This record gives sequence, C-alpha cells and structure tokens, in this order.
Amino acid sequence: MEVLVREWTHWATGYGFTRASLKILARRGDPMAQLLTIDSNPVGDIYPLIEQVRARGRMSRLAKAVWTSADAQITREVLRDGRFRTIKPSDRSPFRIVQWILAKTDPDVLNPIEPPSMLVTDPPDHTHLRRPVSRAFTPRTLDGLRARVHEITDGLLRDLERRAECDLVAEYASRIPIAVIVEMLALPSGETRYLQEVAETTTTLIGSTAASWRNFRRSTKVLRSFDRYLAEHVERLRAGDADTSILSDVIHSGDLTEIEIRMLAGLLLGAGFVTTSHVLGKAVVALIRHPDQLAALRANPEGWPNAVEEILRYDTAGQVVPRVATEDVDIHGYPVRAGEAIFLLAGGANRDPAVFEHPDAFDTTRANAREHISFGTGVHSCLGAALARMELHIGLQSLFEHFPQLALAGEPTFNNSIGLHGLKQLPVSLRAA
Repeated sequence: MEVLVREWTHWATGYGFTRASLKILARRGDPMAQLLTIDSNPVGDIYPLIEQVRARGRMSRLAKAVWTSADAQITREVLRDGRFRTIKPSDRSPFRIVQWILAKTDPDVLNPIEPPSMLVTDPPDHTHLRRPVSRAFTPRTLDGLRARVHEITDGLLRDLERRAECDLVAEYASRIPIAVIVEMLALPSGETRYLQEVAETTTTLIGSTAASWRNFRRSTKVLRSFDRYLAEHVERLRAGDADTSILSDVIHSGDLTEIEIRMLAGLLLGAGFVTTSHVLGKAVVALIRHPDQLAALRANPEGWPNAVEEILRYDTAGQVVPRVATEDVDIHGYPVRAGEAIFLLAGGANRDPAVFEHPDAFDTTRANAREHISFGTGVHSCLGAALARMELHIGLQSLFEHFPQLALAGEPTFNNSIGLHGLKQLPVSLRAA
C-alpha cells in the first residue's frame, strides 16, 4: 500500500497536473495539446493538427513557459544549438517543493526518459554514455550484419507463405529489428515475445508527455521487473569470456557503472527495434496506398534507398522532440527565456513546405528526401540510423518482391502515442509469388 501511495503521489505531481492541463487546452481546441493527449482522444491522422500548429507561426506558445514549432530550420538549429539541453524530471515543475516531492517519490526504475539514459543526458555525460557503443555501429560492422538481416527476413517470409492473412506488425515488421538487436545484445532468442511485451507496455510511458495513471502504474511495474531481468543477464555476460556481443564488450571494458550498463541495454533494445518497427509498418501502408510508387520501385529496384528516405520523411515515428533553453535565446525573432521548453515537431519539420515541395505527397523519387530530421541532428543524432536504413530497405524490398499482391485486409490500428507514433496492428492479405 505504501508503494502504491508513493507511486500515485509521483504520478500526480509529475504527470497528473500536466495531463489535466493539457486535456483542458485540448478541449478548447489547442492543436498541440490535442496531439499530446491522443492517448485519451485518438486521432486517425495527426498531420492536420500539425498543420494547425504550423499555421500559428514558425513558433507559438502552448503554455506560459512552453513553445512549439513545426519549422524545419528552427528544429534543426535548436537540435544543434549548445544553448539547449534535453528535458529532465525536474523540468516537470518550476517549484522546488514539487521537485523535492518528485525526487522523494521516484519509483527508482529504468525509465528511458530519465538519466542516465542517453536520450536525456547532455555532454559530457552523453559523450561518456555514447562512446562505448559507437564502435558497434561503424560501417564495417554494419556491413557484416547485412547478410544476417537478409537471413532473418527470408526466414520470416517463408513462414508467412502458408498464411492467407496476417498481422504484419506482430509477424514481420516488429520481428526483423528485434531479432537483430537481441543478437547484438546476446539476449536469448526464445524470450523475444517477452521483450516485445516490455517494449509495448513502456511505450505508453515514454511515448507520452503526461502518461495516464493506469499507463504509468503498468509501465512502472513492467520496468521494475525488466530491471531485474537485465541485471541477471548482465551478470551472465560478466561471468563469461567467450561472448562477443556489444553488451559484453561494454561490460568488460569497465567504462560504465552497473546502472549505466542496464540503462544502455534497455535503451538499445527499445530504440533498436520499436522505432524501426513503427516506421516499417507505416511504410507498408504508404506503399500499398500509392501503387504507382510501388510499381516504379518494381521497375527500378535501385530506387529503394531513396524510397527509404522518403518513407522516413513522410511519416516518422518520433514526432515530438523537447528541448529546454539554458539561457535567453532569440530564435528568428522569438524570445525564448532560460528555462523555457520547446516542443519540436519532427513530423512537421519533415513536411515543411519551405523545404519540401508538395510535402504531403508521397514521392519515392523526391530529390531532397534525405533532408528529413527523423534521426535527429547534432550530438543526439540517432546512433543506429544506418542500421535502421538497412533493415527498412531489406525488409520492405524483400516483402513486396515475395508478396507482389500484398493488400490491406482491414484498417491499420495506431498505438495512440505521439512520442513513438506507429501501428499496433496491420492486417494484410498475403499472396505469395
């Protein structure tokens, strides 16, 4: 009972008040607030709301100390500007008493949106956490993975040949990237389903600005259990010398503390497959709904790499990127004060008409498609961007070559998360070549 009261106090102080405020603003018609609360008020298409945010100006206010922007130039500049930092738990309130309550009631779980996660740390701490795994994502290392990605993909496609229909998210889109990252972390392949369940549950926490009490409680419980799971796995790798995985390398290097190792493992697992799975699922929908683009790729397979860039631009997974000013900054005439936050809409930046002609059109031959910001930019640019591109390329090309008459067998179901926007289910009809 004491634990439950503590966790409810933490949620109410750090999430509940913000959630209630956003829901009030959403009911009043604020488009940004509606985006941030789509878990309680689902939206089939988020982009009309993003365009309403853009229509307010290159930057606009969500609340007294919070700015929003869907502008590509501003998004890129802020992400590269050392005067902005990542958001921290203490930023949930400017009042010291609230910050004290949050610290005292912290559930003490491996939360990917709290330090020492790379997502919310800044140099030099961020550099310290990133350096040990950077060598695992070099071009040479990734080239060695290419054959394995093909092998995983081909095996999944063979398994689907006996099926007339399937949920492509559960049986293909999520299984390619998780199979790769599980091997990179030397996790047991037989526990893949458990790891997927952990990711699906915690997405409701990390993909929301202000999670509901139900999602917070459920995610906290899962993360606490997952922490114990990772601790046992780390101990197994520490006791062995034969393993050559990324995680084993980090453990034996001695560069990171115990909690930093577990946080890194959890983050790599989530970032290594959740976002790629979401983009892959939405890419299938986009290609099916644009048969002319798919026909062009069949006629010219060399166009797939650029198609992947357009896919990433057209409908990204990480839609909102928050930053906080560390000093007073003037951004193209907008005065941002120290301590004020900016919620950058990456999906909006990727459809900025100042950068992309006819931004709402899906064009796999778009000349500047690679100018998207789906992998971020600056010191927090995605470490696994090249791996994600490889998995998307191989996964999509192989799928449509194997099932050239692939079609939707129902409406795709979205996960109602703005931070990690993707599909929960994708029913498709399969007709093997």
